[in-house]
Formats: sequence, structure tokens, C-alpha cells
Amino acid sequence: MDRFSEQLIKKEATGRDMFIRGLYIAAAMALLAGTAFLLLYFGLAALAIAGAVIWGLVWLLQGTSVEYEYIVTNDDLDIDKIIGRRKRKRLITVSLSKVQELAELKSDGSVNADVTVMAHDETGTDMWYLCADTDKYGRLAVIFNPDRNTLYNMIGGFSPAVRNRYSDLYKAVKPENKDEEQEPEDPAAPEE
Repeated sequence: MDRFSEQLIKKEATGRDMFIRGLYIAAAMALLAGTAFLLLYFGLAALAIAGAVIWGLVWLLQGTSVEYEYIVTNDDLDIDKIIGRRKRKRLITVSLSKVQELAELKSDGSVNADVTVMAHDETGTDMWYLCADTDKYGRLAVIFNPDRNTLYNMIGGFSPAVRNRYSDLYKAVKPENKDEEQEPEDPAAPEE
């Protein structure tokens, strides 16, 4: 049986993000103020510069918006980072058959791993981590915010020994309509 799910998570703005946005706005205001003085001497050229500054500000502000997409395809978990809804970068691909551990992240947020990939929404709630042994990175940890469907499809791709260890979680996150073939309703059947 093929497993597939996609989930999109929007990263909340942190204090650092707000500071960077403030710097962009302050720089744009300074450039626009300088352009106002040029308007007296250069007219249309100054208006073109002002338009370019405003366009650049919008482009930079959109670039501070980050989303993560989790894609489970059979035995692989791909995590992409989407910046400003215009640029996509593959952060990591994890073979689910190599996952050794999956759990909710406790408040201290520490995970024992050689490499940690952060792909969460920055709220600090509903965060999970998985650890996998990889050839390239050694012990790899991924911290993320999977929903029930993503968890279900991920656990289905684990090796049998690891999947058995998480059988209670697998049953708990099982979607209602999975493995249940529903009879299509007969439109000619009388209503009760």
C-alpha cells in the first residue's frame, strides 16, 4: 500500500524576524526621504527610484516569511523550506526505515544527535522529534510539527521492529476513514 501525505506549516515570526523587518522598513524610509530631495531636481527619475525602493521593501519583507512542507512518500520523509512563497529548498530527506526514535519534544528541547534539523513553527507546542541513523550525518534529529495524518504515514514506513514499538501511537493517530471501504450510497434507495 502506498503512503502519501503533505503538510504545510507556517513559521511564526520571532523577535529576530521582527527586528530584521524593522531594519528593512527603516532603511526604505531613509532611502525614500533621500529620494524626496531628488524629486526637486530629477523629477521622474526620483519617482522611479522611489518605486524601486518600495518594490524592494515588499520583496525583502516577503522573504522573511517561512513555511515548511513535510512530504511523506512511501518510506521517505522530505522536508522543504519555502521562503516568501517563491523559493523552495530541500532541507532533508529521511529514510523512514532508518528511524530509531519518535516522540513528542519535552520542554527542555534537547535531543541527543550529531546533526539537528529544525523545521517547526516556533510556537513551542505540538513539537515532535525523530532520530534516524544516516550514513551522511550520523545520528540525525528532526524537530518538527507533524499532524495526525503525517504521523500515521510516517510510522507506516518505519522498519517492522520500530513500528511495533510505536503500535499504540500508530493506532491513536490512524485516520477515521483508513482501511474502511465505504459502500457508495444508492441514490435510488428510499430514505428512512
